[in-house]
Amino acid sequence: MKIIPKILAVGLCFALGSLTQVSAQIISYKRNALELKVGVGGTLFFGDLGGSQGGRKDGFFDYDVESMRGNTSFGLKFNFTNRISLRTDACYAQVVGSDQFSGDPGRFQRNLSFRSDIFELSLTPEVVIYNFSRLGRKKTSTSEIYGFAGFGILKFNPQAELDGVWYDLQPLGTEGQGLKPGTELYNLQSWVVPFGFGYRKNLGRKTYVGIELSMRKTFTDYIDDVSTSYYSPDALLEERGAASASLSDRTIGESAKTGGSRGNSGSNDNYSFVQVTFSRSIGKQNANSSKIGRFLAKFKSRDKCPAFR
Repeated sequence: MKIIPKILAVGLCFALGSLTQVSAQIISYKRNALELKVGVGGTLFFGDLGGSQGGRKDGFFDYDVESMRGNTSFGLKFNFTNRISLRTDACYAQVVGSDQFSGDPGRFQRNLSFRSDIFELSLTPEVVIYNFSRLGRKKTSTSEIYGFAGFGILKFNPQAELDGVWYDLQPLGTEGQGLKPGTELYNLQSWVVPFGFGYRKNLGRKTYVGIELSMRKTFTDYIDDVSTSYYSPDALLEERGAASASLSDRTIGESAKTGGSRGNSGSNDNYSFVQVTFSRSIGKQNANSSKIGRFLAKFKSRDKCPAFR
């Protein structure tokens, strides 16, 4: 049985050695320690409103192209090595959802819609998954696939239109928030987890262009103001006014029953970005010469495997 730990040790050394070789393949390209990054693209919303045919689905399977809106981002990226980075991004986007976009009869009859501006601030580690530089002839060029995952905070404010006027929905408590015992108006802020992958190619020594696909997982179900059940329209009319009562139930045909399902509280709202990215190196410090880069470089030399007899 002693052969098993030996095999595992050799396998581990082989994996570490391969990782070191990959690092060596891209060491010829000298990346600056600091970059400015800008992104522009489209945003898709995944929540209770709109979506594809059938019941609500999570992730990319519940999208409708008509609800796509724009986004933009700006940030700094700190390159610790040619492969490991930490970036901070400030993003603005608009998300939209409308049951009129959905091919599902039940959603279409519900007839709810919203829009919301999204402001997001995030901190995200980034790792190069594969670098194609060794396939090229120039040591000054790089082309790579990378992945990232981090955390941030977002601010949102759902609105809906009634008779040509846009109303903020949170103060109206359209599902009886603040009127039902033990409830209160929902928070307009939430933690968010951005994750995804991208591809980029350098144009010269300091400029990069690429494309990035990411998902934003949130911890709120109220970006679209829809989550639980219908509340009494008479109570909303008396306590919150005519706009609250009208925007809570816009069902085509017979009005919805109080207590009936208005949304799905079992799944939070999410959204995704598709962006074209541009970045520019600034400063003169090389990524591998930074303090963290030098610290990580110490581990590259520790790739000798033990000898077994």
